[in-house]
Amino acid sequence: MDDMTDRGPECTETLREIEAFLDGEVATGLRERIELHLSDCAPCMGRAEFRTHLKHLVRDKCVDEAVPDALVAKIKALIRETDPTG
Repeated sequence: MDDMTDRGPECTETLREIEAFLDGEVATGLRERIELHLSDCAPCMGRAEFRTHLKHLVRDKCVDEAVPDALVAKIKALIRETDPTG
């Protein structure tokens, strides 16, 4: 995909918030601005469609597998190491 850094502030804001937008976790005003931008910006819409497809793919492919106990233990240990509140 092409570099989005020179496309303007609307693209920057949209791409910064795209994950929260796709998860339905943005305020109404921001959601409306992003929807308006996506309706008129093919590159940003392409990114949004790609992220949506990726989310669905991960959701569909990763639900049947149990997380190995060793991995859970390793993640918990890393959290304890990096979390100053313990």
